[in-house]
Amino acid sequence: SGDFALQYQPGVAVAGGEEAQFQVLLRLRDGEGRLRSAGEFVPAAESAGLMPEIDRWVLEQAIPLLQRRRDDGRPVRLFVSQSPHTLARDVHATWLQEMLAGHAIDGPSLVIDLRLDDALVHSVTLRQFADQLMPAGVQFCLSQYVQGADAERLLQQLPLGYLRLSGCYARAHADAALRDELRGIIDHAHRQGLQVIGPQVEDPQGAATLWMSGIDFIQGNLVQQAAGELDFDFQHSVL
Repeated sequence: SGDFALQYQPGVAVAGGEEAQFQVLLRLRDGEGRLRSAGEFVPAAESAGLMPEIDRWVLEQAIPLLQRRRDDGRPVRLFVSQSPHTLARDVHATWLQEMLAGHAIDGPSLVIDLRLDDALVHSVTLRQFADQLMPAGVQFCLSQYVQGADAERLLQQLPLGYLRLSGCYARAHADAALRDELRGIIDHAHRQGLQVIGPQVEDPQGAATLWMSGIDFIQGNLVQQAAGELDFDFQHSVL
């Protein structure tokens, strides 16, 4: 784990407010000192059976960070990705419950991020894990979401609080059909009681289309690039 690093990217509420939330992004430092994104090494780590160890390491950084921020009077919500192979281990739910209790963490400050493709394959496993963690107040987010009948069924099967869209919807301003699809997804999610996050927003046009479609949170380099510190002024941010 010495070569792993974490970066954080803020998600800003379009309605304003001071509530601080960040997505935790796993990085790997290569031989030249460059930080590699998760997509460049996680598939190999999954094939090698290393994800449970890596996922636990990420939570071992995130949960004490939640405690420090709370104790400093600057509470934050963190979205942390976890592999279905990790969540399938019976000991992981128990370990996470003990970590939260040991740091006196209020559950809603931790959101477990589940990729749509993983959730479609492992929905029963994820449901069982969620049922174990819900009493502790932990929330769940389905990420990389695209419209589809199977995906919509997941919204009813899993106890979700958040939906993070696929990055393709950040470019919906240039595609009328994609805009219609975007509005349909957000309307459906809101009827299910979910808050929707629009990631990978790079330009004002993309942000405006998401905003007009009813998005709850915007995330991407337009707001702020991922960085090694929880350094963002939510109180004075203007989209």
